[in-house]
Amino acid sequence: MAQVSIDILCRIVREEVKRALLEALVGLLPEVSEEEQEEIERVAGKPSDYKEEDFVEWSGE
Repeated sequence: MAQVSIDILCRIVREEVKRALLEALVGLLPEVSEEEQEEIERVAGKPSDYKEEDFVEWSGE
């Protein structure tokens, strides 16, 4: 039987908990109708309307 270091085990558990929480969060998000999406884009614009430097890289941490 292979052994796993405690550091690797902690990293695996942490990643799996993040994945599970993200899946749960996505499941709670409401569906957006085509009309609602059009209104959002009218008010806030589309991502393509923004410059690349306006975005911030986010790793989820």
